[in-house]
Amino acid sequence: MMEERQGVKGTVEGGVFFTEASIQGVVPIKHLHVEISRQNSNLVEVKKLLAQRVLSLCGTAIMNFRYGQKKHSWFQQAFTFKWDTESWHGEGDAIKI
Repeated sequence: MMEERQGVKGTVEGGVFFTEASIQGVVPIKHLHVEISRQNSNLVEVKKLLAQRVLSLCGTAIMNFRYGQKKHSWFQQAFTFKWDTESWHGEGDAIKI
């Protein structure tokens, strides 16, 4: 369900507010990036992992949130132990609002 905080819309997962927008006047704590190398993973799992990291930094939200799926190249599958053909990734700036 969509919520509005600090004048931007987003969603909440794991107690953390996620927005694709930038929030004016907020200084990022840290830029975070996660990747889940399981094809049958999903966006909720990406958000839960990012939420854990945000909370460990005493943050309450992620702004500039970006996410997606990417296909592994044959090289990655052969030499980096990525057994599935695709992975989910997500990134954004941990903040406190």
